[in-house]
Amino acid sequence: MPRILQVMSSLNKYLSMAKAIAFVLLLGWATGCRQPDAPEYYGFRDPQIGHSGSLTTLATTLKLYNPNPYALKLLHADVDVSLNGKPAGHSVLDSTIVIPMKDTFFVPVSMQVDMRSVFSNALSMLLEKQATISLDGHVRIRRGLFTFNRPFHYDGKQDLNGLLGGGGF
Repeated sequence: MPRILQVMSSLNKYLSMAKAIAFVLLLGWATGCRQPDAPEYYGFRDPQIGHSGSLTTLATTLKLYNPNPYALKLLHADVDVSLNGKPAGHSVLDSTIVIPMKDTFFVPVSMQVDMRSVFSNALSMLLEKQATISLDGHVRIRRGLFTFNRPFHYDGKQDLNGLLGGGGF
């Protein structure tokens, strides 16, 4: 009978250790699967305007910052752009972009622009020499095996002198 008690005692120790290891692994998994913070908008550069018949296309490169302590992959972005509170266009990005951890990265963007919105804001933009740009949408990002959909929002003033002078950032 004492041998059985020894085996039972050893078995209880192993079960306790297994529970502790399982708890630590579960805790690590739960914290590792936390949704990443959304990228932060830092500005844009190299705007280009193209015309094709009645359509006007705006292409630029966005500068963003990854606040996360790990690398990500941008899989998809769907963004509405407003200029001084009026809808100006919509952009969809469907290419994969590698995002370094705690660093800036660049995303090329192209969209059809509603020129009525630009013209309706032209006088106030010329007088103020700045425009309020709003970006609203969603991004799909991947971290390892996990994919997350995150909302994206930015409101800010853009200095038109710097933009027209070739500056952005």
